[in-house]
Amino acid sequence: MDKQLLKAYIRTIVEEEVKRILPDLLSEAVSQVKQLKESTVPEARPGKKPPIDRSRLAELMGLTRDGDTITATTANFQLPEGSPRNPDPEVVKAITKDYSAMMKAMKIT
Repeated sequence: MDKQLLKAYIRTIVEEEVKRILPDLLSEAVSQVKQLKESTVPEARPGKKPPIDRSRLAELMGLTRDGDTITATTANFQLPEGSPRNPDPEVVKAITKDYSAMMKAMKIT
């Protein structure tokens, strides 16, 4: 048998089988998805989101602005349960460091 004729024959058979099988497979998949959705996903209740008060955001984060310089303090940091009350000075230095030069070099700001 000629290769091109064989390829055309195979293509025709595959198309017919897909047309025959596809509707059943799709309906089965849709029913399974519907069952999963009904059994595992609770209904989302629309609700009103509380407004965000951004007026004190910088204060709550411990940020102060002096001209173009923003500095941070650790006074308002919430420490996890069991953490030491006096953190390592190197950690405090890393948290409160001015990273603006690095941000400019990375072209983030």
